[in-house]
Amino acid sequence: MSCLKSQHWIRTATFAVMVATQALSGIAQPQQIEQSSKPVTPLLQELFRKADCQSAQLLRDRYQAAAVLQHCLEKANSISDPLRRLLSELEAELTTLNLQLEGVEQRTNELENLSFAPTTHLRGVSTFILGGNVFSGTEGDLLNSARSGYGALESGYDQKLTLRTSFTGKDLLNIRLRGGNLDTTSDSFGGGGPSKLSELEVAFQQSRTPDLIGINRAWYQFPLSQDWTFTLGSRVNQTVMLGIRPSVYPEDTVLDLFTQSGASGAYSSNLGAGGGVIWQRGPLSISANYIASKGHEGADGSGLIGEESGSSSTLQLGYAQQNWGIAAALVAIENGFGIIDYASPYTLRSYEQPGMTTSTALSGYWQPPVDGWFPSVSLGWGWNSTRYRKGVEHNGLVAISQSWTVAVQWSDLFDTGAAMGAAVGQPIIATALVGGTSPDDAGYAMEWWTMLPVTDAITVTPAVFFLSRPLGADTPEGQQLSQLGALVKTTLRF
Repeated sequence: MSCLKSQHWIRTATFAVMVATQALSGIAQPQQIEQSSKPVTPLLQELFRKADCQSAQLLRDRYQAAAVLQHCLEKANSISDPLRRLLSELEAELTTLNLQLEGVEQRTNELENLSFAPTTHLRGVSTFILGGNVFSGTEGDLLNSARSGYGALESGYDQKLTLRTSFTGKDLLNIRLRGGNLDTTSDSFGGGGPSKLSELEVAFQQSRTPDLIGINRAWYQFPLSQDWTFTLGSRVNQTVMLGIRPSVYPEDTVLDLFTQSGASGAYSSNLGAGGGVIWQRGPLSISANYIASKGHEGADGSGLIGEESGSSSTLQLGYAQQNWGIAAALVAIENGFGIIDYASPYTLRSYEQPGMTTSTALSGYWQPPVDGWFPSVSLGWGWNSTRYRKGVEHNGLVAISQSWTVAVQWSDLFDTGAAMGAAVGQPIIATALVGGTSPDDAGYAMEWWTMLPVTDAITVTPAVFFLSRPLGADTPEGQQLSQLGALVKTTLRF
């Protein structure tokens, strides 16, 4: 490109540099403004002609002339006498222009250093809940207490911010921040009552403080050879360390109970320090992981491997094809740390006693090759055996407990992106007590929802759920209590 043809580019670049420099420095130096306003003399224009460094348009000021000269110098093979005289004449302007360019480059580098690496991504999910509960049953103190304590219309929110980055393109560092205001002790949608069974999957509150953002997940996952994947973390959950999630339900969540593949014992919500390994070859996978909810504590008996570490150890065998999968799991759970969430109140009290619960699960799913009128089907069953430490008065405590779920789901209804699902099952209920008696602990849970897309990033989900006997065996003899919940969930993803 000749000097004449490059004039338009030079003027644009010079103007951009001047504007950017003045914006970064806040105000231009008075001396620079004065010099830039000086016109180009006929003698200077003659030097440009002799140096064969002319522009297509008349040079308006000395800074523009310096920019044209700088471009000509980059193209020149040698320094002629006219070019040398131009360098001497425009030395001050060239120095100022170069300093401005260096300042712009330095500031650009500073801004780039503040930005995320190309492999780092921030994702956010904001969820807003509006709904309430209706209780029915035998008139009396129990029903009145449920209505007065949990019968109001309520609203809440859940906010997740997830940072993910990769250092090699194959590994993954995951940090999730989370905050909300659905309390687990007083809000029914947070699992505060009358039982834990009404807790929504999006219900969250950092400790006992609403509207507080905290680190909810922190783990690192990396491959070792083609078949092995390892995960380590200080705030890691079981799900990311499994070779297969043996359920395709739900596409949008309501009760957290129905996200645990029909086996809330084996697929619990334990969260803490731990690690796991996944071996996978083709459709077959084997997973093993360990989590200690008290792994961050240094007290005697706590820590990663103490008797009071709040641990769960999982072994899973899974097999998954394109549209179906099945998995069996065996999990050893340390009692007394609230690792198992969704059971009848009667069963949860037994799990609070020191001991170990061994949970087994068999779960699977099938989904049609193409979304349409046929729904996907997810099935799950869990069986739990509890043993108590010596010294615990265990007569009347739960020895055997079970749970199950059947769920169906329609995806992309009418090619609109909408989805609909329903599930029915039993949470963990006591089926045998120490001493051989059988408790009357049965109760059923059901839910139905429809997810309606408003935009690609916003969905609205009306939902209802029903708990036929939320208190299970704690229901007073001769009385009944059931719970019907209705809500609208709005989700925004960014």
